[in-house]
Amino acid sequence: MRSNQMRLKNWKNLFFCILLTSSGGTWCCIRVNAAESTITDVWHLNDLATTQVTDEQLCQKLEQKAINSLCKLSNESHTLDSSMPLNLVQQTPGTTQIADQTEEPTDTQKQNDPPQLESQPNNVPISPSDSKEQLLNLPEIEYSQRLERLIERLRSPKQPFESDSERELGLRVRLRPLEQQLPPPTEQPIPQFKPIGYLQGRVGYFQTSNIFSSNDSPIEDGLIISGLTLASTYFPLGSKTFVNGSIDGNLIRYLNQSQYHYNQVRFNLSIYQQLSQRMYGEISWSNQQLFYANSSDRFDSFKAGDRFLNENSLLLSLGRRDPLTSRLTLDSFYQLSVNFADPASRNRIINSFWVSLNYYLQKPLQVGIDYQMNLSDFTQRNREDEFYRLFGHLNYQISDTINMNMEAGVSLGSSTAENIDFDGWFFTINYSFQLGRF
Repeated sequence: MRSNQMRLKNWKNLFFCILLTSSGGTWCCIRVNAAESTITDVWHLNDLATTQVTDEQLCQKLEQKAINSLCKLSNESHTLDSSMPLNLVQQTPGTTQIADQTEEPTDTQKQNDPPQLESQPNNVPISPSDSKEQLLNLPEIEYSQRLERLIERLRSPKQPFESDSERELGLRVRLRPLEQQLPPPTEQPIPQFKPIGYLQGRVGYFQTSNIFSSNDSPIEDGLIISGLTLASTYFPLGSKTFVNGSIDGNLIRYLNQSQYHYNQVRFNLSIYQQLSQRMYGEISWSNQQLFYANSSDRFDSFKAGDRFLNENSLLLSLGRRDPLTSRLTLDSFYQLSVNFADPASRNRIINSFWVSLNYYLQKPLQVGIDYQMNLSDFTQRNREDEFYRLFGHLNYQISDTINMNMEAGVSLGSSTAENIDFDGWFFTINYSFQLGRF
């Protein structure tokens, strides 16, 4: 009877051993040493010894199989983890921070990619004749003013230089001008100050419905542009030839897309030639460099201060001003630009045409309607752009050193690149002020 109980107990231990081994929950097998039972029952030593050896061998085999199985599963799991993409492995809560550094969602990745250069900064509307107002507007205005003064003088009664003969005395009296007193020889004439350059500041705001000229998802945003210009006056090289140079520095900030803030430095040197009373030509060289203002959130992306565009441009310009009435003028402008850029994918040839109808409400206030067309042909890739802009403008000369300009209109255009679209509306206001002359 006791032998049967011992066998039953050993079979239970064996059953638990098999059950635990098959479940894979532990790495060891629970077994009962039957030798403890043999101390209390020496009469069945041989049977128990035989049963102990059999059960122990079976348990060891099952235990070894379980260990091998667990090791195999562990190796397979390690191999799977090492061959799995980082974004799948690092989705566990314990490695969320690493996942954010290596792989980001699509929207976040797009936001941290470098900004497109399609609308920066050449498409921000700036009148091509702004820098030549001193050569174009002033002579026309002075001419009209001289003409008006001459007409007034002709209409006014004459003051004769000779008086009529006095009937009583019979004398003729001739008015003699007073002799001008010459300054003492010791006094020197005061030389007039002729500035050779000036420093100008400006603050502007540019709002558009498609800030990145995107076809897939247009983004409405605004730019705040502030900067300084150090420029020389137009030095005469001849009676109708002038040379001019300038250095610009601008801080360009987005309202919402703050990760794309950038800074601009621009150099310009031009030779101006007066072709006729109403027409001029200009040859110029320009260099602009754009730098990131903020660092990207991604550790492997752009950093603050990195330059993302270096562009040299050779430009040939022709301009004309036709007065239609005493207050209405028609300005036309054509420019051929050959651009060499780093990266080379921005190399292109641009043909620009600009027409502006201006009306002078009074001397400091001018309103007008403008039409602009740009045709760009990229030389390093198969891409062509067509860009059109129709807008109205208002210029107000607050004082001799302060000027305000407002423009609003629509932009149209297309590109052979699928993700580029120029359609949208825009509004801009610029305030410029002269800080000094030297």
